[in-house]
Amino acid sequence: MTVPPPQQKKRVAVIGAGASGLTAIKECLDEKDLIDVVAFEQESYLGGLWRYVEVSEENPNPHSSVYKSTIINTSKELMTYSDFAIPLDWPTYLPNQKVAFYFDKYAEHFDLRRHIRFSTKVLEVKELHDEQKRWSVRFHPVLPANAATSPDTPLPEIQEEIFDYVMMCSGHHWKPRYPTFPGMNPNDSEAYTGEQLHSHFYRQADAYRDKTVIVVGLGNSAVDLAVELSLNQSEVYLSCRRPAWVAPRWLLGKPLDHSRTRLTHIIPFFLVQLVTAYLFARFSPPIHKNMKPVRKPMESHPTINTLLPERITTGTVKPVKNIKKLGPGKRVEFEDGTVVDHVDAVIYCTGYHISFPVLDPSIVTDGKPGAEESNQVWTWNYMIPPRHPNMAFVGLFQPLGAIMPISEMQCRFLVRTLVGKMEPLPSEQEMDKDIAELKKYIRTRYDDAPRHTIQVDYASYCDSLATKIGCFPSLAKLVSKFGLVEGLRLKTETIFGPPTPIQYRLIGPHAWEGAREATWGYAGNAAFADSNYLKDFQPAPKGKPITTLKQ
Repeated sequence: MTVPPPQQKKRVAVIGAGASGLTAIKECLDEKDLIDVVAFEQESYLGGLWRYVEVSEENPNPHSSVYKSTIINTSKELMTYSDFAIPLDWPTYLPNQKVAFYFDKYAEHFDLRRHIRFSTKVLEVKELHDEQKRWSVRFHPVLPANAATSPDTPLPEIQEEIFDYVMMCSGHHWKPRYPTFPGMNPNDSEAYTGEQLHSHFYRQADAYRDKTVIVVGLGNSAVDLAVELSLNQSEVYLSCRRPAWVAPRWLLGKPLDHSRTRLTHIIPFFLVQLVTAYLFARFSPPIHKNMKPVRKPMESHPTINTLLPERITTGTVKPVKNIKKLGPGKRVEFEDGTVVDHVDAVIYCTGYHISFPVLDPSIVTDGKPGAEESNQVWTWNYMIPPRHPNMAFVGLFQPLGAIMPISEMQCRFLVRTLVGKMEPLPSEQEMDKDIAELKKYIRTRYDDAPRHTIQVDYASYCDSLATKIGCFPSLAKLVSKFGLVEGLRLKTETIFGPPTPIQYRLIGPHAWEGAREATWGYAGNAAFADSNYLKDFQPAPKGKPITTLKQ
């Protein structure tokens, strides 16, 4: 009898060690007998944009970072990774420091750090076009921002390594997108002379105390900044081009995202919209005339802020129309003719360009004319460029929900496909067809705006990937594993309760032994409130801050 030779391990490069990169590493390690994984992270820390970093003279343009007061808009039950439950006694909505700490404990629990090359900047990821369709990754070490240098200091040595597969996890919130208004350019004869900045560079409200500020936009960053500035005695105008629905974090005594159960995906969409509109009308303050949405609920990315309606009704945040002209001086005119004569600062909360400078742009856009400027990407199932099957983008979507569990599900799918434990990927032609149909659906449902080009719904998308992987919590599989009574109870919870990521570890490949207890603990079952799988982590050592960095 001939014993087949052992399968050669695939070398996988993970670019970035943020929310998506960490789970990419972990899922590769779940197949460690078949995969060698190396992650490249240009910063000296993990966690990506959730690690607060100051804007300073040494570091005037951080790759990406939250502002100091950021609180995530997804409940902990729906943002957790599926096999490492966020402790039950943590706040429902986590401040950025807690999110960063959670990432630290996740990396520690699964021993991810030793696979990450920190302070290593990737310069280029290039397809070799050889028979195996491998990729070259060129990189060099990053010197600390405060390192002493001189003209004689040698440049860091550029290195190159070859990989069978690349997972791009570097995120798309780093290249600010600005609107265009007359008077923005300081060289104009009648230019605006106040401060202008993108929310990418905003960190704290103290610098704007007792000043007049216009916040441009109506996304989550815009309303967060408007509220924070107004609480800091700033005079705040909130300028928006497209009014949007603004929802509170809590609805009918529950976290807002708990209301989106799998049952709501069974009910016709127009009925869900009608019920949502009724709840807004019944339980929200009157909508300001300048903020009345044109489209129905759930036809644009939701904006979530509990305090904004109160700040508007007290006059501390003043909604205004879109800007018509900036300047001269500190004068600002709006499209309805309103004028504010002394505006100290304009903060643009207008999103980001999707850009991956280490890649040939045609990989992301498939070479479609104008696609890069309009944030149009051409990826199958939000992951794979059809002409480059050994490349995948993780986290390249705008979720209705948290990014962490969606990226995790993508990685589970990609890794199992890579090691041959899934059906082969569709052909290029089939991928192109699927992408075109998805784009048509997005254009039909959502506003035609750059922020909606990669819109995805957490539950329906994860369910579709879970079905392919074999971890969707179907009744048959739940009953087979847990018995008739418990299987029925669990299935009922997955339909009528919030679709927590933990449910994708009840059955299937790499199921988690703690999934059942964590599912019931998150559901409020008192019998599981003290489960070891839901207990708090050890705090960070004293004197060793893990969330605030100044470079």
